Order: sequence, then structure tokens, then C-alpha cells
Amino acid sequence: MNLCKTSAKGIYTRFALCLISVVSLIACSPPKFTVDEIEQVLHQEVVVKQNYPFLTVYVEDAQGEVLASSKVASEVFFEPAEAPTVNDWMRIWSMTKLVTTVLTLDLIEDGLISLEDEVTEYLPELGDLMVARPIAGGSLPEISAATYELGSHEGKDTIACDYTLERPERPMTVRDLMLHTAGFYYATTNLPCLDEPLSALALPLAGSSEEWLSRISTLPLIQSPSDNYYYGQNTTVLGFLLERASGLSLQALLEERITKPYQITGLSFLLPEGVSLPPRVSGVDGTLRLARDGELDIFGGEQPPYETDTTLFLGGEGMIATAPGFAKFLGIVFFPHERQVRPLLDPPSIAAMTSPQINFDTGWGAAGYTLWLSNGRRGDNTYGRTGIWTGGGYEGTRYWIDPELKQVGVIMTQVFMSPATGLSVDDQVRDILESRER
Repeated sequence: MNLCKTSAKGIYTRFALCLISVVSLIACSPPKFTVDEIEQVLHQEVVVKQNYPFLTVYVEDAQGEVLASSKVASEVFFEPAEAPTVNDWMRIWSMTKLVTTVLTLDLIEDGLISLEDEVTEYLPELGDLMVARPIAGGSLPEISAATYELGSHEGKDTIACDYTLERPERPMTVRDLMLHTAGFYYATTNLPCLDEPLSALALPLAGSSEEWLSRISTLPLIQSPSDNYYYGQNTTVLGFLLERASGLSLQALLEERITKPYQITGLSFLLPEGVSLPPRVSGVDGTLRLARDGELDIFGGEQPPYETDTTLFLGGEGMIATAPGFAKFLGIVFFPHERQVRPLLDPPSIAAMTSPQINFDTGWGAAGYTLWLSNGRRGDNTYGRTGIWTGGGYEGTRYWIDPELKQVGVIMTQVFMSPATGLSVDDQVRDILESRER
């Protein structure tokens, strides 16, 4: 009998039972065999294979009971006493997008904005954006994809950079920003005539959203909003739109609508006083080492400063979090009734987030609002259960929501381009937890 897994009806009985004796307290902790198996996975990935400088795993069930809380760190990068723990703050990069998406849906439910609102209604600075179209035909996203398939942009530079500027085929909407169909991009297109000018803007170091928008408005879009999905800084622009629509900063919106009412302490755009974040590590050469200045290339080299007094809140990349803090956020969004809290979002919003929204076939599943809806395919080309909702960040952070087993999980590390291949850490952890449920 697992005393920690009871219905809301039995919550007071559970509490009493867990206080009866040490045996009951142990029953409320993750089973030792589960901890051992998970730590073996982490040890193999961090110490034996040297794929990560450290890994922490934190998993809760729908009621918020801890199912897994483990950590392993490499002594190459950390003294034992200084090794990252499950409760440490980390840069979560694109995991920020889920928070911004939830805030967007919350504002839509309150009638402050709508999915069909034109972006320029709130951000007029973007009213003169043009779309870059190759004179030779096709599109820049197609050329960008081809350079990665070939492993080189050789021969593509001239074609890509010989472009004309056209007006977008229709106005950009809030929905376009949500679905990455707006035309913004990162400095990772593999097309120098786009990446280099974007890098030169040093967007993460802009002093304000107004300055950021002024800088980005000097560049073309990579596609028209009428085209398909292209992953980029769309959610960042969405965050600035939320600020304009609400009259509040993203940090203030986060506090007002999420962290304060639900008492979440490990989620913020601001670095808490006295906190130091783990060093940046690179695996781009196939072997882990400390990252060089400017090596992380998503913005072309510059990184968000992560300060206690930050005033530029990047809704696509700028947050920091602890694993328990982000897991609590996931639990509140997706399992509010089990947690006995007021739902943050209405059922139609949750259904939209977790339904396919983009018509493109990757062979790995489908995209909802920010969430990836897995078809079960895994890194070693085996298949697990379908229907798990996932996401992650630039330095290897990962999260998932399992609606069948009613679990949320977070994996933290800080590495750019891990050399890891095959079955992912989160798949291995989920396999262990699923076997426990059988």
C-alpha cells in the first residue's frame, strides 16, 4: 500500500497515517529501489559516458507527492560539496515558453487579448517588417533546412542571400506568435546573411523591450505569417505583447497570476539575491568542457545576463527555475483538481495546448501550444507510450507531463550540445517509473 497515493477524500487520513511512525514516513518517500535505479541511470550518463556535467531528476504525482528526487555530478566540473542539487536554480531557456503560453491563455480567458488580434495593435514598432524571399524561388526556411540536411551551407549562401523583400501576405496575429508561424528566428538558421546581422544586434543585452523591438524591426522575417512553422523568437515577442496588453512586466504578471497565488517559490525572471548559477558547459566537440565566451549561439553569442535587477524579460528564453518549482507549476496547470487548487486555466485552454495545432509531420509527434505531443518514438527508434507532453531548454533541461499516469517530471542540467545519443535520460526515468506502476 502506498500511503502517499490517495484521493482528495482521504487526504486527512493520509496525513494522519504519515505521522504515526517512522515506517509511515518512509512510505511517503520514493521507494529505495526506484531511487537506486534512477541514480544508476544518472551515474551512467554523467560519470561513465561523460555526456553531462551533472543531472538532477525530480518527479511528482498529480497530488504533489515526490516520486523521484536524485542528483549526480561530475567531479571534473564540481567539488563534491559544490555539486548542483535538485533545489538549485538553473537557466531553463525555452522552458520559459510554456510559462508565457500559460500567461497568454490566462489573459485570453480574461478577455484582455485574443488569438486573432493583430500583433501591431500592441507592438506598432513591428508594422514595417518585411519578408525575405529568395529571388531564385522557394523560401529561406527550405534553404535553411537543406543546409542542415547536407551538413554544410556551402553553395547555399548566394542563393539565400540573393533575396528580395516583400510585404507579409497577411497581418501577424497572436496565434502566429503562439505557433511559431510569425517569421521570427534565432541566429541558428545556418544562413550567414540572417545569422550574422541578428547576432550583431545583441538582443539579450537590450536595456528594455522598446530597445529590443527597435533592434529586431531592422531585420526581415524569414517567412510570412501565412507560411508554416519556423521555430524562433516568436514567444519572446509574445511576452512583450503581453506586457503592452496588461500594462505589467512579465515578472509582475508571473507573480500576480502564478507564483504568488499558488505559492511557487522556484520560478522567476529575476535571479534571487546570493544565488550563483552553474557554469556553462559545451559538448560541441564531442567532449565536455567549459564553454568559451560567445560559444552558445542561439542569439549569436550573447546570453541573457540573469541579474537580480533585470528589466528585460525574455518570454521565450529568460527564466530561471528550480526543479521542484517548475514541477509544481506543471502540476498546478495540468492537475489542479488533484492538487485541490483553483484551476489556473479553463478546460478548453488545456485542450488547445494539448491538441495538434501545426500541420506538419516530423515522425515524432505533433505540436500543440508550446508542448510537444509525443507519438512514443524515442531516440533509439524504439516506441514507448504515446500521449506524453514534453518540452525542454537550450542547455539540456527537460520536462514532461504524463496524463495517463498523472505525473510531472523535470530534468535539469546545464550543457550546450551534449554528446548524448540513443535513449534519452527522461525516457529512461519514465521507464523506471512506469515499471513501478505495473
